[in-house]
Amino acid sequence: MTYNDKALKILLNYCLLNPEKTSEEDFQYAKTAGYIFDKISQTHNEAIENAMFEMKQCTKRFTVDLFLASLSNQRLDWRSGLPVYVSMRQFPIHDFKSDFISCEICANNAEDLVDLTFINKIRFSHGGIISGNIFDFSFILQQHNKLPHVKPTKEDFDIFESVIEIIKNAESNDSPSKVQKKIGKVEGFKSNAEQRKALLETLGFCSILETEEHKGFLHQFINLGLAPRSRHSSDWLYPVDWWKGRDGINQDALKFWFGEYEELQSLFM
Repeated sequence: MTYNDKALKILLNYCLLNPEKTSEEDFQYAKTAGYIFDKISQTHNEAIENAMFEMKQCTKRFTVDLFLASLSNQRLDWRSGLPVYVSMRQFPIHDFKSDFISCEICANNAEDLVDLTFINKIRFSHGGIISGNIFDFSFILQQHNKLPHVKPTKEDFDIFESVIEIIKNAESNDSPSKVQKKIGKVEGFKSNAEQRKALLETLGFCSILETEEHKGFLHQFINLGLAPRSRHSSDWLYPVDWWKGRDGINQDALKFWFGEYEELQSLFM
């Protein structure tokens, strides 16, 4: 359950645009430790098949437990499984279908050279996802299933309750960015802006943060590659990109994902 600090530092210093910056010695060290990986060539259909196989090994309780357990100790790799699990629940099994480059159903390419190291860097640095790429999802679920089943502590529940209360008490016109800043003040929750952004986006995927017109993933598949943006310059993912404080919280979705925990029952009163 502890990090290999040297291997993690090598991973977090990895540059997608200039991978040669990582020395061969460092690459091999972090690769042996299981933090860095060789790139792989994978087809659209292979990625879906692998992702579906890994999805069948997951359970909601295992995934949500890890998500909650990450809050007090910054194990962001524990947090990254939930947005993928949520997204994959409604993901349609299909073969590649397109007259162009990307699939008209899921917007992924027919084949990709997949940089697994960069995907792993996002797991450990953000605690979320940055796209709906099925090649990413396949790898993230594979790594997620290798994690131990860790139960959340009282501190984790307290942090989560504080986050939800901040969202519930948001001003009518509060944007996700404003709520993100408020969450940064939660006691015991060490995080940066990108990690808090990923947390709120995950709640959006869960349909906990959504709008009447822009729903989350609880009851439908959404192609993130084609999902509408609130404005061209927005860097928030759908649907929380559209959310404002006045939209509040979807209590039914909150209960679906977190209602089994006795420690969180005050959220549903």
